[in-house]
Amino acid sequence: MIYIHGILMVIFSIYTSWMLVLIYGWLISSSNNVASSGKINSLTVLIPFRNEKDNIPLLIKSLSELKYRAEAVEFIFINDHSVDNSVETLLLGLEHFAFPHKLISLEENHLGKKRAIEAGVIAATHSIIVTTDVDCVHSRNWLQEINRLMDSESEFIIGPVINKKQPGLLSNLQQIESLLLAGITVGSAKLKKPLLCSGANLSYTKSLFNKLQPYENNYNTLSGDDMFFLEKTNRNKDCCVGINAKSIVATEGAKSFAEMLSRSVRWASKSSKLKMSLSTVFGAIVLITNCSILFMIVLMILDSDSIVFLIKLCAVKTIVDVLFLVLLANRYNRYQTIIYFPVMVVFYPFYLFIVYLSTVFSSPVWKGR
Repeated sequence: MIYIHGILMVIFSIYTSWMLVLIYGWLISSSNNVASSGKINSLTVLIPFRNEKDNIPLLIKSLSELKYRAEAVEFIFINDHSVDNSVETLLLGLEHFAFPHKLISLEENHLGKKRAIEAGVIAATHSIIVTTDVDCVHSRNWLQEINRLMDSESEFIIGPVINKKQPGLLSNLQQIESLLLAGITVGSAKLKKPLLCSGANLSYTKSLFNKLQPYENNYNTLSGDDMFFLEKTNRNKDCCVGINAKSIVATEGAKSFAEMLSRSVRWASKSSKLKMSLSTVFGAIVLITNCSILFMIVLMILDSDSIVFLIKLCAVKTIVDVLFLVLLANRYNRYQTIIYFPVMVVFYPFYLFIVYLSTVFSSPVWKGR
């Protein structure tokens, strides 16, 4: 039994050490904190969509409220073979849209978000590309903050994405997860070792995209347009990565547990295709630590003498997680999520184990594909 205790102690020590390092990264000042030069860079915002008629009206409202000079930005909406009324809904919403915009559709033999982004980059008038998703709401200074960071000569800018503030247990559990992912995104990027990014809040130069060809050899993977690009960016030692920590993008959460599980499986399925050592290692640490909690539950049933030891291990992990969550909830005004954290402590190990099994034994489905 002492050997099992030793292995568990090592696992939890590694996890807590990683999290403390990320908390430190979150707290330090970013090297991208430069004053704006007053220059207005020209931006092209790419928004791929497929069957999103219900989300388009709120997106148009959010984009209409952005603070940016109209002549210095264009919006390109890329239709990925929608079979609902997305195009008609979009055209109706764009009738009074103040910013320059255009709608393009993918060729018949081109499918998926990666192809949509490639088509958008080709059609882009400007040299700086910004990507987001249809189910998002943006802070008004979103583009202004990206513009400021481009003045710092960043070629690839990562921004946090969190779930919209909504009531209910399922929504708050997803908000906790998205907050922690946002913290990992920002903390690791500040430490110059970015582990995560999201295509819902991503910016880069057109020249970098053309140079790295980030989606080459992975078009068949449903998800991962953002992480495949980050992988190639991390390999390019000359690339300057920036972090847009101040200006967030809020995204829609899953409406049901089944949808939440399907989304997580889709995201996890790309991991096997990635070659990023640090991201892969960190993901493995999180999975192993949470699966260890399930093992510890069984162990406590079989060996009552281990209860105190195992509770201490879980307590240390929980304290570190709570500290990170409190910092993030304070920054992003998500205080209500804290009261749901005890549920998350119980729920998440089981959930991650289910996601892992689903990834191994099933294939992800997205938008009917």
